[in-house]
Amino acid sequence: MMGAETDREPFMSVLVDTSTVPVADRFDYWAHAHGQVLHPLRLRRPGSGPFEGRIRAYQFGPVTLFRIEGNTSAIRRTSELIARHDPEEFQVTHLVRGQFRVEQGDRTAFIGAGDLSAYETSHPYDVQARSDFELLLYSIPRALFGDRAEALCGRTATAVPRVDAAAALAGPFLRGLADRVVTGELDLGSPGLSDCVVDMVRLVFDGNRAASDGPAEPSGEALFLRVVDYIDAHLGEPDLGPRTLAAAHFVSPRLLHKVFEARGHTVAGWIRSRRLDAVSRDLVDPALAGQPIRLLAAARGFPDPPHFTRLFRANYGLTPGEYRRDR
Repeated sequence: MMGAETDREPFMSVLVDTSTVPVADRFDYWAHAHGQVLHPLRLRRPGSGPFEGRIRAYQFGPVTLFRIEGNTSAIRRTSELIARHDPEEFQVTHLVRGQFRVEQGDRTAFIGAGDLSAYETSHPYDVQARSDFELLLYSIPRALFGDRAEALCGRTATAVPRVDAAAALAGPFLRGLADRVVTGELDLGSPGLSDCVVDMVRLVFDGNRAASDGPAEPSGEALFLRVVDYIDAHLGEPDLGPRTLAAAHFVSPRLLHKVFEARGHTVAGWIRSRRLDAVSRDLVDPALAGQPIRLLAAARGFPDPPHFTRLFRANYGLTPGEYRRDR
């Protein structure tokens, strides 16, 4: 397995790339690599089509940075897997692209591109990538947070939107650090580098307010979770939009917009993104290989083929036909 060493040598990049194995073996390879490079996890995915994923890892001092790209999938950490091995780490996620659902304890959060969230390895958690994704994962030993570790761990599985004041500072720092590590512009041996990461995480998750405050409405997070699940279940309905969603959830369109905007999203943009993600999965599903693209698009809420093609090309850089052929 390429680069999937369990010992994380200082400054050394670890690479896991599914393109190095036969197509039929790629997801099994991906699942096995997670257990070696991260910690014991259980992985699953919808369907059985081709899978693509890549993991790079860089270590500086006690902190490990993972840059992970993959297709729609989910990971679960159970009590049984924790008993097998627990590195006792606090893991901070900065989502570059895609949409995630994170659950730990009694908390659930949806995060989109640019948002921050976290989970910790000593308690069960579930993370669902609801679309193709790219993720920065900073893995930090809990001991580095001293007597504040428990407080930080009580704020896992909360969404810190990119519009949040602390995230607006920490997000670009974490993204810029990762970019410069990859290009070699930063000396990973710099003694203060890991300290800077720990300080930024404290800023976001150990401030004077809870990281999950979000919108002013107390029910904002619960409403957001209900609405995004409803959207996924009704993507094929052509009239799906802010007014129909507001009516289905007995709230005003103004409140609905406010809840999404507090997380750096728009209602229409979220619906469009989820529809495109669904069509992209359908295009590479072997069970749907004989279905015309226009029918797949229409079933996901895109009745106008030229309009759909323009949106798809703008999002993926390929026409739907090219995307299907290349995968």
